[in-house]
Order: sequence, then C-alpha cells, then structure tokens
Amino acid sequence: MNILIIDDDIDASELLKTFIEQSGHTVLQAYTAGDGLKELASKKPDVVFLDILLPDANGLDVLKQIKSRDKVTPVIMVTGFKDAENVVRAFREGAFDCLLKPYNYDYLKTDILGKITTPKQK
Repeated sequence: MNILIIDDDIDASELLKTFIEQSGHTVLQAYTAGDGLKELASKKPDVVFLDILLPDANGLDVLKQIKSRDKVTPVIMVTGFKDAENVVRAFREGAFDCLLKPYNYDYLKTDILGKITTPKQK
C-alpha cells in the first residue's frame, strides 16, 4: 500500500514512516496541510495519517476536505494531545481511527494496518 503521512512533527513522522516501511508499505510524507493535499491529489495514496495540529491548518478541517473529495480513502488522525472533543469530531468527520503520540505500534500493526490490507480500487 501507498501511505501518506501529513505531520509537522518530523521526529514522530520519521518513526511512523520507518515502522510502516518495515511492515512492507511505501510511505509519502508532507509536513503541512497544503503539501499533504497536493500529495493526496497527485499520488492518490491508499491510506492517510493526518495530524490534528498542523502549522497551516486544523487537521480536522483538512479531514473534512479530504472526505468531501474522497469518501473511500481511510484517514487516521494522529495527535499528541488527549482531547476527547477532537477525537469525537474526527470520527464524525469520517476518520477511520485516531492515534495518540507516542504511538502504540502493536495497535497500529494489528488494528489499523491489519484491517486495511488491500489497496482501494482507483
């Protein structure tokens, strides 16, 4: 699968990228919402990991934009803050799941990557 990570936290993004690549997937990275939306449009990834707090946009608003264009691609929201209101809003906007930093890699492997095993039809 091709997976896009949109996260301005470079260290967290690199750790997630390394884990996903070790699981056999290809990873694209963007550090701003604007760059992420460009990558999404041009590369059409199978899965998106999207940070809630980005320097140029609220990730929840970006999620809404993504879902208005593409209802099929799973979007997993990531955040370093335990904020129930944002998590609830993410699910209402169509997020597949939400992950807290630092990542629980067992959960990521079994409950996220393990459930999204085949690329969507393009």
